Amino acid sequence: MELPDPLGSYAVLIGSSSYASPDLDDLPAVSRNLEDLGGLLEDPGVWGLPPDHITRVAEPSSSADLLDAVREAALRATDTLLVYYAGHGLVGPGDVDSLLLALPSSDPERPYTAVDFAHVRREVLGTRRKVNRVVILDCCYSGQAMTGGMNGGTNGPVTMTEQARIAGTYLLTACGPNRLAVAPPDEPHTAFTGELIRALSDGLPGAGPLIGAAELYEHVLGELRAKGRPIPQQRLSNTGRDLVLARNRHGLSGGTPAAAPAPRADRPPVADRFRVLLRAQPRRIAEYTERLRPTDPATAAELLELAAGTRPAQEAASLAHLLRRQGRDPEAQAVLTTLGTRRSPADLVTVVRALEALDDGEDVERLLRTVAGRAPEDVAAVLHPLYEDEAATADALLAAAIGTLETTEAVLGLAGALWSAQLDEQATRVLAAPSFSSPQEALRLADALRSIGRVDEALDLSLRWLPAAGEDSSGLIRVLRIADEAGRTAETDVLLRAAADAVRTVRDLAGLCDALWTAGMGDRAERLLASVSDELDPTQVVALAEQLHAEGHDAALRPLFEQAATARPVEEIPALVDALRTMGRPLDAEALVKGVSARRSAASVAALLDLLDTDGAPQDSARVLASVSGDILLQARLIRSLATMSRSRDTLLDQLCGTTVVELPDLLGTLHEAGEHEVAVLVLRRLAQTDPERAVRQLPQLRTARMPVDQKVLHTFLEASGRPMEGLSAPTVRSLIGGGAWSLGQVAVIAILSHAGLTAQVEEVLEEYSRQRSTDESVELLRILETRGHGNHAQAVVRGARWMFPELFMGFVRSLDEAGLREYALYALENASTRLSHDQRRELAESLGVPAPELPDPPPDPPPTGGRLLDRFRRRQDLRP
Repeated sequence: MELPDPLGSYAVLIGSSSYASPDLDDLPAVSRNLEDLGGLLEDPGVWGLPPDHITRVAEPSSSADLLDAVREAALRATDTLLVYYAGHGLVGPGDVDSLLLALPSSDPERPYTAVDFAHVRREVLGTRRKVNRVVILDCCYSGQAMTGGMNGGTNGPVTMTEQARIAGTYLLTACGPNRLAVAPPDEPHTAFTGELIRALSDGLPGAGPLIGAAELYEHVLGELRAKGRPIPQQRLSNTGRDLVLARNRHGLSGGTPAAAPAPRADRPPVADRFRVLLRAQPRRIAEYTERLRPTDPATAAELLELAAGTRPAQEAASLAHLLRRQGRDPEAQAVLTTLGTRRSPADLVTVVRALEALDDGEDVERLLRTVAGRAPEDVAAVLHPLYEDEAATADALLAAAIGTLETTEAVLGLAGALWSAQLDEQATRVLAAPSFSSPQEALRLADALRSIGRVDEALDLSLRWLPAAGEDSSGLIRVLRIADEAGRTAETDVLLRAAADAVRTVRDLAGLCDALWTAGMGDRAERLLASVSDELDPTQVVALAEQLHAEGHDAALRPLFEQAATARPVEEIPALVDALRTMGRPLDAEALVKGVSARRSAASVAALLDLLDTDGAPQDSARVLASVSGDILLQARLIRSLATMSRSRDTLLDQLCGTTVVELPDLLGTLHEAGEHEVAVLVLRRLAQTDPERAVRQLPQLRTARMPVDQKVLHTFLEASGRPMEGLSAPTVRSLIGGGAWSLGQVAVIAILSHAGLTAQVEEVLEEYSRQRSTDESVELLRILETRGHGNHAQAVVRGARWMFPELFMGFVRSLDEAGLREYALYALENASTRLSHDQRRELAESLGVPAPELPDPPPDPPPTGGRLLDRFRRRQDLRP
């Protein structure tokens, strides 16, 4: 391996540290990242890039600023191109799942204001030169770069997995595709870049003179995992594995050569005297050690240990099984211990499967207990393949590993290893298993999970310990912040409810709310108060209000009382109103009274009005009534619910009678269509009682209202008016009776109008009807009137028919006779046949079987006169004196 030629290599260092969007926190450490990383790349002891081969793009103002720098460096590089970005990472909208690199002007709500990493990738791969390409991303969700699509020049779109096969390609990211990167506020660099800088600056102990990509990754991975921080990811091609990134400064500062790599201790050295024997089958090794054990037990034990450490995994498993069958349990256990502590994870998977194939479940269990005590990375490496086909065995190993956890750091280490192995479900089980000695220990682990971007897991852990943590307001606030970071704000109501259940006194409740306000969570404090207000009696509400008032939270008083007035029985509302006035808050008291109608049912508001009327609180009653003015249907519901002899009921009726929102006909129609017909009748009665003059003026309009003017409505109206109705004109009466096809309801209206002294007007209307309608319609009307016992009105219909043409009149009379209305036919012949000739009267009488009526002699004819000129002359002569 050789160090990339500095003269043929270029680096682009990009960083965004300050952001205009309030949704993106500033990252001051990014500026230091660019400065210190660039200095190391220029250092001859690390790489030795010429200063003009390093382009720093700090705070890029546009996509072009960033991409142009990458493009220019890619075109110039002949050996190696390095592109580094630090800042906020965003995820593309919808199902795109692309990585977006935030600019200082980027807005998370407008993804197009950030730079899609696909564009950076395209520029990095755009050159056709055979150069090494190194991309380092220190941002949230940077692992998305591993899976996003990319342009591979002339080859078109390829996946990142395919790109890994392109020679000299290396991608290093600060975290996985769904993880958050970390920028500790008390450190000069971001977490990931800080470890890179320390590795390049201090070197790697135990490595050679050059640092390869794989070595650098393993070192950074170990450091970050030890600190419980996000796990970095890498993707490299075959030649990328041999890619050198820097000189190893460890051991070179004093001229001492770097230390040689320490020999691997995975397998024990094999003595020459055992080499041939160790190539024998497990059965032969078991037999030999059985013979050797009585005389030389130490050598027998050494041979078994060597066999367990060096023989193929399934043969070593067979050896342990044979020893167990021969009753040599201590030796079998020693072999299993050697296997569990020294063999690689891949070998251990084979050993487990071999033992299960031998139906040796007991040895599997013993082996798993040993493996459970190994490093978290080894446990995860064994679990991953076992979960593919041996889930029960894998669960047993996971349970054993969980049983070894004694500290928060151990829990986090195992969970982190499982996350790295893509065993998220198992990592969640690890976090759920520990029984912590205190809530503070649980929250400490939750904080550690937050620091590595595992906010969902941190919240789940916190929720399990919330009842105990909620006793301390600071613990609740910490959990609420985790819920916000996890985007699970719906669960904050559960947290608040649990916190409210944990407090024991009103004073404690006020203190918890004060802590929420102090932490900038005023909306949560208000929701907490809303959730408990229905459980507090008026005395407790007042006590809580006084405590909040003393702590300076005056704005919370009115909402608190309003929530209580909404939830508590209506009988308690006057006490709440009086308490506000006693506290010197009359405006809040007035608003509380007026707001009752908007928050309570009509029955509750009516009960409150009755209560206020009874208690002698007319002003508050008037305020409630004023709040419903203009709401016709609510007023109607209140009228129905109020007591009959209620002052508030009369006031509401007066409001409806005097409303200017709609005309009276429309008001009545609205009430009727809403099913409030009885209220409409009450409104008419109240109008007639309080304003007779207006009642008379409104009477002609009743027929135009969208409600039936039936007998009850009209009788109520005329009776309540308390004044004679003879002055009503025929058109007014006509409007009350209505037109169209006649019904029994209209006949009832006729009866009421006649009873009110309007007989003449009614009969005038009936006569007019018969003049305008057909013979059949007039006959039908007569039949209805006769049926209802209104013979006098029926005669008016007959009298109206006398204006018919003679032939029509004769037909009308015959129709009456044929309809069984002979009495009215004879009445027509006697009283309405003046327009018939003598012959026509005789003919009509004969058809009825009665004598022709004798009519009075006509008046004598006037004397004959001459022409018009002679008559005019005579009149002039008569006018002379």
